[in-house]
Amino acid sequence: MTAAVRLAGLAERVRGHLPPDRLPALDDAIARALAGRVRVLVLGEAKRGKSTLVNALFARELLPTGALPVTSVATSVTVESTVDAEVRYRNGRRHPLRLGDVAELVSERGNPGNVRNVDTVRITAPSPYLPAGTEVVDSPGTGSVHQANTDEAARARDSVDLAVLVVSADPPVSQAELALAADVTATAAALAVVVNKIDLVQAGDVAEIVAFTRQAVAGPLGSEVPVLPMSLRTSGPDDLVAWLTERIARSGETDVVASTARAWRRESAAVLDGLRIEREILGRTAEDSTRAVEELRAIIDRARSAETAAIDHVRGEARRSRARLDASHERAVAAATAAARQQLGTELPAEPASPEAAADVVRGQLSERVIESGTGWFHQTGEELEAVARDAAQQATAGLTAELVRARHAVAGVLELRLSDAPVPDPPVPPRLPGLELGPEVVWRELVTTALAHRLPASVRRKRLHRHLSAWAENTVPRPFGRARSTLQHWLRDVVREDERALAEIWRTQLAALEAGLGEAGRGRGSAPGAKLAELDGRIASVQQAVRELELASSGSPAQAR
Repeated sequence: MTAAVRLAGLAERVRGHLPPDRLPALDDAIARALAGRVRVLVLGEAKRGKSTLVNALFARELLPTGALPVTSVATSVTVESTVDAEVRYRNGRRHPLRLGDVAELVSERGNPGNVRNVDTVRITAPSPYLPAGTEVVDSPGTGSVHQANTDEAARARDSVDLAVLVVSADPPVSQAELALAADVTATAAALAVVVNKIDLVQAGDVAEIVAFTRQAVAGPLGSEVPVLPMSLRTSGPDDLVAWLTERIARSGETDVVASTARAWRRESAAVLDGLRIEREILGRTAEDSTRAVEELRAIIDRARSAETAAIDHVRGEARRSRARLDASHERAVAAATAAARQQLGTELPAEPASPEAAADVVRGQLSERVIESGTGWFHQTGEELEAVARDAAQQATAGLTAELVRARHAVAGVLELRLSDAPVPDPPVPPRLPGLELGPEVVWRELVTTALAHRLPASVRRKRLHRHLSAWAENTVPRPFGRARSTLQHWLRDVVREDERALAEIWRTQLAALEAGLGEAGRGRGSAPGAKLAELDGRIASVQQAVRELELASSGSPAQAR
């Protein structure tokens, strides 16, 4: 019996105990393990070149790319001899697709925030580089202005064998990207980092960037991983292809089994705690059972209050940050407007002699100054907001985690049980501050036609142009600051949503199974206790044994590159 077949048997023993919403990805992983198909997840922040990398691995334009965050749902491309496409919706429906229609379902423009409830788009295509059956998944970028994309990316990380984290040569790897690396290696058997866009930096700086990235990634992982510099715009993915093909040939089947076992063990261990709690409560006398349920309900209610308080904390800090942002924006616009008035003075300069040329010079100088001021304000304000957001997330996460750990200990104490060790997620890292590109202000219309204007005396034209330029500046100066403020407001909204997602995940890993077990126990009281207890004993023994065997299976390939 192969390792994959044994794993499928273990999965079948615990499948009926797991939450239904967690099963599709887990079942898909089992199917891949049985088929020996390796799944390669391409992940990273928005606009790092993930879709471009997938296209390069298949040497054809399969996925949409663009200047804005594009991918809104996970897109799977499997190496086969024919080109085909299919969409799978979350309600189970499937439909064939023309390749030309893929962009309408996977792009942010065609399917914003995944409003069409697409589960995944699956494509088959030949690859000149990868072995047949290899599945490459392009995940939505995290940390973009589209928070739904970040949620979809987290869903794609539930089942992964090999991971490719795509970062950019400039700016360097961020804390959010390091958190992504640590997150995905909880399941993936191996990780490689692609440093894309090296054509944007000096050739002499590439080695230093690679060394910095390797050291930064090794910190949270505890071991080094391959760091592969490339420019997908000017060259091919040769180094990544070499790493993937060697890894798949050497340990692909082992990697699939190990990563799948880790995913199933994680879910099964949480279920086991719920079953133990249900068993313990139902095994007590009616009086003891009632008292235990009341105590446990009080413990969980306090923990729920802690979760609410944590969410209120990050929301309140975001509201205060928004207020500070708005006040800072008003001050910055007022200062920039005053500076523009001072620069304009009371009349146009004498040189150049032509009033029109003089107006063009002043307008160009004003535009450059406003762009410089707006960009500087954006970066300074963004850094201040980022520091506040990071502190708020750390305080909220630390407080909630401590409270939920205490709650687990209290539950274990009331029931005199030893619960499984639940993983404690790291505090969320705020998404990287988005870029801001402010171009020159082009809205400039002279009120007098050129033919008429040139018949007027130069002194009259000079006064007209100065008045027009003054009115133009009053409207133009606030615009780049408004764009900068709007960008930061969207970023703040995404920070809060990411924090709420992280806090909900802490609850899920720490207490969700306990709450479910308590609920089942409450529903089971009053039924035939002997039969129910015997059934629970059997389920606990089965899941417990499966968890032990899944632990052994998951250790077959550690999450590092060899």
